[in-house]
Amino acid sequence: MKNAKHTDDRTKVPEILLLIITGMIFGNITYKGAPLIELPEAFLAAIAMVALAMIVFDSTTRLRIKEFDTFSGQALKLMIISVIFNLTIVTIAAHYLLKIPISLSILFAGIISGTSPDVILPISEHIKKIKTTALLKLESIFNTPLTIIIPIMVIDIIGEVQTKIITGIVDQIVPFVMKFIVGIGSGVFIGLILFKIMQKAYKEIYSPLAVIIAALLTYVLAENLGGSGVIAVTSLGLFFGNVYVKEKLTVLKIESVFTKALFVLIFMLTGVIIKIPLKKTFFISGAALLAIYYLTRFTAIEISMRKLTMKERIYTTLNAPKGIATAAIVFALSTFQMQGMGIVLDMVLAFILTTIIISSIITWLTPWFNETNNT
Repeated sequence: MKNAKHTDDRTKVPEILLLIITGMIFGNITYKGAPLIELPEAFLAAIAMVALAMIVFDSTTRLRIKEFDTFSGQALKLMIISVIFNLTIVTIAAHYLLKIPISLSILFAGIISGTSPDVILPISEHIKKIKTTALLKLESIFNTPLTIIIPIMVIDIIGEVQTKIITGIVDQIVPFVMKFIVGIGSGVFIGLILFKIMQKAYKEIYSPLAVIIAALLTYVLAENLGGSGVIAVTSLGLFFGNVYVKEKLTVLKIESVFTKALFVLIFMLTGVIIKIPLKKTFFISGAALLAIYYLTRFTAIEISMRKLTMKERIYTTLNAPKGIATAAIVFALSTFQMQGMGIVLDMVLAFILTTIIISSIITWLTPWFNETNNT
């Protein structure tokens, strides 16, 4: 019976993989020499805005400061070290291997810093029994907002800095800082209004809708005031997730259903839009970058989690699939017309596919891992 269950786990495939592959199939279908599916940029921009707002809000509401413990501190330490290593080592590697500017290399490193173990949790019950699974889930909660915030910051810097001279950079410091201030202010402002509404007039049907509208309104308000919409929604999510609100869990559960619908749409459309080039140089560069990424991740785990066994370190290193936050930022950036952006997005999609496949293989081997780790 046990072996039958193991076999059943191995036959499951992550739904993200199926969604992306389905999107890629539809994206390559042509009719009369033209792609069968062509999406207007206005539609893509609108979906990207909604997706970024809801994903950031959904992830930041899970950051409960009161629930932080020693294990949370270890996960936070792992996340910080991993992101620092990515923004230095992976950035340099991407610059030379992909032959792209440093700014786009930082963008690439920031995007792939996110992890999402929830991608492969449904395909096996055994992974939930491993203690490092809790670590992976906490790491994901911490790094999901950064997966979106870092690339958006890089894009803002690229867009605002018109010259390479020092005076030009200094001139942009104040507007850049103002984006944070306005963003945080907008998030807290809408958060206070939402808090008052939820406390005094909770309605089973309308309150969940109010939360979704508040997240979208926060993003739009901050952007219109010259601030960062992502920072604003991050502030709103942190505020809403850490204050007492009547029936908050019920409200957030319904909000997560809406986010799940975006999850399906984003992965399908990402597969449709992004075309991975079938070139030898692309695959060689991709394999080298992937190896460097896993090496830096293993080093970060070595530094931050010394009590893990070697098998647990390897398991944690390889179990780093990219999820909805990574796909959402790729989807959003697909509307940007910038030299070198295409190769970055192609490589990120290749990373999404490859890391999910590797994580799935590791997950299918979880029963073996448990047996060998307990002996």
